[in-house]
Amino acid sequence: MNMGFQHLSGHITILFSTLGRDFAYLDPGSGSYFIQLLLASLMGGLFVLGVYRKKVTDFFRNLFSNRQDDEQQDE
Repeated sequence: MNMGFQHLSGHITILFSTLGRDFAYLDPGSGSYFIQLLLASLMGGLFVLGVYRKKVTDFFRNLFSNRQDDEQQDE
């Protein structure tokens, strides 16, 4: 297994040592695509939160009510 890792690391070293200097190009559509990706992620997260809203609110309600109950029992 150690020999396989050395073989793989040798290939990776050769790969990265032969790479030249690359120049990246961002066309004007890249910015709008990135904004669309962020908005879609936000909307998807809000949708999931809306679907599981009851479970999430019950979880936090139970979490904080148990903590307050424990503090009252300690007194």
